[in-house]
Amino acid sequence: MSTRHGSATVTLPSDTDILITRSFEAPRPLVWEALTTPRHLLRWWGPDWCPLIECTIDLRPGGAWRYVSRDADGNELAWRGIYQDVVPPEQIVSTEIFEAFPDAASLNTMTLTEHDGRTTLQTLVQHTSRENRDGHVNSGMEGGMQVSFNRLDDLLMAADAPSGRYRRVAAQFEERVRAMPTDGWDQPTPCDGWVARDVVAHLVDWVPAMIGQAGIEFPTMDALADPVAAWTALDTTLQCALDDPDTATRRFDAGPAGERTVESAIAMLVVGDIVIHTWDLARAGGLAEQLPGDIVTEMLAGMQPLDELLRTSGHYGPRVIVADDADDQTKLIAFTGRTP
Repeated sequence: MSTRHGSATVTLPSDTDILITRSFEAPRPLVWEALTTPRHLLRWWGPDWCPLIECTIDLRPGGAWRYVSRDADGNELAWRGIYQDVVPPEQIVSTEIFEAFPDAASLNTMTLTEHDGRTTLQTLVQHTSRENRDGHVNSGMEGGMQVSFNRLDDLLMAADAPSGRYRRVAAQFEERVRAMPTDGWDQPTPCDGWVARDVVAHLVDWVPAMIGQAGIEFPTMDALADPVAAWTALDTTLQCALDDPDTATRRFDAGPAGERTVESAIAMLVVGDIVIHTWDLARAGGLAEQLPGDIVTEMLAGMQPLDELLRTSGHYGPRVIVADDADDQTKLIAFTGRTP
């Protein structure tokens, strides 16, 4: 994946409008995730000299968002708005108010289009007057925007590496773990005979048994008693292994998968399992079920040719039939024998 540093353009299509255009060498679902997920926004939104320190998003029509940045002198700047329309992963329409100038609100329409793996972002900012538009343009927004998009470029490039892909998947699993209601841990999951805490126990059991053969030490945790602590310990160990080049490239016997490096074993054997079990936890706890779209699409394409082999392995039940025009997440969940 390459970057396009400094390539954002700003044009003025009317006396009151600003049009921002920027392309990224990344698939649209990945760009959408980076634009709409607080943990990602905190890593790239805003220039280095005034980074984002708080980010709240309620991504639905009528939901609110608010970003807070802080400069080196401790001064805080805040923006907020209300979502008018949300069409994942294509478009968001929302209001925007810079809290220092509350009378200069705008209506922003952000659109993502993809062609040959390249995603183009366009944001039309509609002000109510030329004065407000010019104030926005002259505020230094273009310079800060270029730096922010450069940082997003770097984040998207890192997200394509094994360590970054694991980090994205694990972060979504952790969100469900931490959002699970107290009584949710004993709720049934789509895995026959398992409650939610059994899902974490499963990962804490088999992943160290497999990846530990590479000489990596995993802490011993009781996932049934404390699934949050158990998952955190497992996740920390895996991420540290991936972030250390010497450990990530260490080769070991991964059983039926053959000789693998640590990073390839985690990518092949662990990441997919976490993705599917993220959905299981969400269904058990009544939580958000959306999974990372680009990884879902890749998993579906990779698993479908292995239908018979995967079915006879005993890891999946009978495939659930869904409509041909169903989205990839629905097809993937159904492929694994779960009812979407």
